[in-house]
Amino acid sequence: MIIRLKWVVAVQAVIIVVLVAVTANYYLEKNKIEKARNNGLLSQRIYSGLLEPKSFLIVSFAGLKENIQSYIIKNKLNASVYVENFRNGAYMGINERNGFFPASLIKLPVAILITKKIENGELSFDTMLEIKDSDRTNSFGELYKTEEKQLPVGVLLEKMMKESDNTAFKILLRQLDVDDFQLILDYYNIDVNADFQDGEAAKHQNLLSPKAMSTLFSSLYFSTVLEPENSEHLLSLLSDSAFDVGKAANIPSDVTIAHKFGDTHYGDFRYFHDCGIIYINESRVFYCIMTKELDEKQATEAIGRIVNEIYTYVKNTRARFDDYKDNS
Repeated sequence: MIIRLKWVVAVQAVIIVVLVAVTANYYLEKNKIEKARNNGLLSQRIYSGLLEPKSFLIVSFAGLKENIQSYIIKNKLNASVYVENFRNGAYMGINERNGFFPASLIKLPVAILITKKIENGELSFDTMLEIKDSDRTNSFGELYKTEEKQLPVGVLLEKMMKESDNTAFKILLRQLDVDDFQLILDYYNIDVNADFQDGEAAKHQNLLSPKAMSTLFSSLYFSTVLEPENSEHLLSLLSDSAFDVGKAANIPSDVTIAHKFGDTHYGDFRYFHDCGIIYINESRVFYCIMTKELDEKQATEAIGRIVNEIYTYVKNTRARFDDYKDNS
């Protein structure tokens, strides 16, 4: 009995020594990481473990640009494209600063402004908003048919983001004021208010470029304006869009794409755009494609083809670099 007791005590002593050593190791390592964070010259993402060393992040889209440019020229498309790797900022563009009538892409900054009001306590997702007769429009979406006289903010946001519903858009737009629009102008350098003016101001429409749209999506992805849970919420709504760009691009259904489309006639032209983030394993690739003078079928085909090019390039390039990683 005494021998057994001594054996138990000895085992416990060994366990304590191991635990002390592991704990000491943990705090030493943690202390080292903290010092590196404060004094190190590398990206903080390396020290925090968000980015592994020798990650072989994609830094060049030269081959992708050549393929897309060739497709646009061959098919005589009036289109602009911007692609950016959100993990390291590498990008490529084709007339990416050309301005287009924004169509429903403008609903994204409106969603951000409404969500900001929720964070500030001016609204909540459950706040009931009146549906006025003047809000009802059959220009896009089915909400105008509802017999409801009011709906909660959360439902309206969902309708606007997923279905690009214009009735929901008009209801939410009424909740914004000059200061809200000024925030978007100051932060994103996008004059949202210009797109809702009448008369003389309407003749000088504010145009939106693929490059400018990257600032809106990056602010959601990095949660620079909203709380993380609210940025996540808006991106999750965008990942369930009525326009199935993944199907149009013929890419696997398990690939998540958080995107916003825009489709409208303005003046003598038709505009069809699609911008979003493709989640390909650990890759986070933003794209924005804007088109003019294409009918719905042509625009859908063009956007699908270009998104497929982006997906294929990233997937193949990533696989090739992973081979380098494995053999380095």
